[in-house]
Amino acid sequence: MAQLQVRDLTPEFGAEIAGLESHARLDAEQSELLQGLFDERSLLVFRDVELDTEDQAYLAGSLIGQSASGSGDAPEEAEPAKPAFVSNKMEDGNAPYGRLLFHSDMMWFDKPFQVLSLYGLEVEQPSVPTSFVSTARAWDTLPDDLRARVEGLHARHVTGQQARGGYDDGELLQPMRENVRSTTTPIGYQHPRTGRTLLYVSQMMTQEIVELPAEESEALLEELFAHLYDPAHVFEHPWRNGDLVAWDNQAIQHARSDVKHDGPARTLRKVIAPKPSLVKFETPKFSKVS
Repeated sequence: MAQLQVRDLTPEFGAEIAGLESHARLDAEQSELLQGLFDERSLLVFRDVELDTEDQAYLAGSLIGQSASGSGDAPEEAEPAKPAFVSNKMEDGNAPYGRLLFHSDMMWFDKPFQVLSLYGLEVEQPSVPTSFVSTARAWDTLPDDLRARVEGLHARHVTGQQARGGYDDGELLQPMRENVRSTTTPIGYQHPRTGRTLLYVSQMMTQEIVELPAEESEALLEELFAHLYDPAHVFEHPWRNGDLVAWDNQAIQHARSDVKHDGPARTLRKVIAPKPSLVKFETPKFSKVS
């Protein structure tokens, strides 16, 4: 097995991994290294690798210890991976156009999945990058006065993109569902696997701070967003074919600028781990926010 080389992407989070062989299965040493990096750095980037859906699912599961190290066997009783596609060209592609605010997928559900991975299937240049921030870094560096104000408070997260001033430039994509889902969590949220405290609010899905009146809630959220999304702490990944990016869906939030339906092809295969224990997801329809 080739030895993996690691390079930090930012001082606070993210690592680029070189040396991963296409279609390879991990040995015990590689698996231990990647699991440790994933818990510590939260976002891993692999470039120029050939991966099918099964390979991508295997690697996503391996990052949280849910694939058999070295043997290539699938986890016991695992179902075949069911990918989705984030695409402006494929029929029924998810999020086919428009801008997405920062969020964690399924933040509105009480048990979001742990690993989100995207693989560059067809990427024409110039390609819209994906932006990332660390909710763990944001909590660790939260100013003392702001931390004191949010201690003990809870946020409600709701499906769709929340309408709030200053964000709608006509490019926002709105996922529309017949059934609205929501959940409420502490703003200082303990990560279920690592135990780290996360600043768990997002532009897209956090509707309100439940203990505060509407105006006070929005004002405090805007202060938290300014800290969480400080441009100095945003990492942008420029997509190209053969890229695999996998991240901790709660310790990391992601966003993107406007993707054009008639722009360069941008098709990313999406595989998550583990599969959420939900009865049935309603596939959203998409439109621009008006």
